[in-house]
Amino acid sequence: MTLLVLSSSVAAILLQTTQFVRTQTPKQLAGSDISVISQHPQKSLQKGLDSLQIYNVAISVPNIDQSVKWYEDKLGFQLQSRRNVSTGIEIALIEKNGFFIDLIHFSGSKNIETTPKDPPKHLEVQGLRNLVFWVDDLKATNAQLKSKGVELIWESRYIHEVKTSVTNFRDHNGNLIAIWERN
Repeated sequence: MTLLVLSSSVAAILLQTTQFVRTQTPKQLAGSDISVISQHPQKSLQKGLDSLQIYNVAISVPNIDQSVKWYEDKLGFQLQSRRNVSTGIEIALIEKNGFFIDLIHFSGSKNIETTPKDPPKHLEVQGLRNLVFWVDDLKATNAQLKSKGVELIWESRYIHEVKTSVTNFRDHNGNLIAIWERN
């Protein structure tokens, strides 16, 4: 369980401290020839790896329309742009509160994890294991998620080592999402 706490806590801290600047708003894009919103982390005075910041998260999905709809309906993300980038690859950029996710559809892709496992057993498979967010009121968030039909795996589970609670659930494709309460 400690590994889950450490990996989720580190990711959550990165998400909380990252700042993005949007170069164009969706309204500015309407009626223009521009189909992509650029996302640029704020420029740092540091050089090399000292300037490292999170940029976004990319999720390979089997159906881009369903994925955009799920993240819009369940978590309140907004579609910022959608484009074909190469033969068989389509990307939809979604955003909420300055955090961006690239939903990527690649023709013929497949999920090699046949049966996703619930925490902490999800860590038996190596690699990126969950998407992590912060909220100020986890109980209110849980109620909102349930009202939208989201099935919670862990509901406000208190993690003593970090003195806060976490709720876990899966998106419609089985990707694990954790929401931690700021303390």
